[in-house]
Amino acid sequence: MRRRGFTLIEVLIASVVLTLGLLSALALFMQSQRMMMASVRFETAQRVLNYFEMVHPIPPPEQVTEDPLDSELLNISEERAEDLCDQLEIELSPKDRELISGYSVMREVDDIDDEEIERNGGIYTVRTTVKWGGNLRGMKPEEEVVVKLWWKGSSGGGGSGGK
Repeated sequence: MRRRGFTLIEVLIASVVLTLGLLSALALFMQSQRMMMASVRFETAQRVLNYFEMVHPIPPPEQVTEDPLDSELLNISEERAEDLCDQLEIELSPKDRELISGYSVMREVDDIDDEEIERNGGIYTVRTTVKWGGNLRGMKPEEEVVVKLWWKGSSGGGGSGGK
């Protein structure tokens, strides 16, 4: 007489294959979730950068009368994202305010000697850095750095370039 059904070995093999498939799907789901969260963090960083540039635009060369390395118009100390929104009088929802909390941004001109300034025709590197994250559990803060070139021509004319 012939029996119908599965043997114990067939059931065990099917269980192992199913478990491996489910674990692989779970790993893919978790990786996808990490990527989505990273995307949200970088999108928020870009938003904070835009607020910063609205509050502190890079000035045209004729407005910078002192050495660009010391200029308060080009070198801006670290500011919190919430303070930028307050300065712009942007009304954020509680959810958006919570999203930008912990973000800060600053801008500085890279240190360069007079000889190099003369060699490159008065072009300065201006770095704007958005920082976020990090905590007491040893996580390092993340950051996004935007580099722009700023030209202080010898005749006082000039302009600024993009990323």
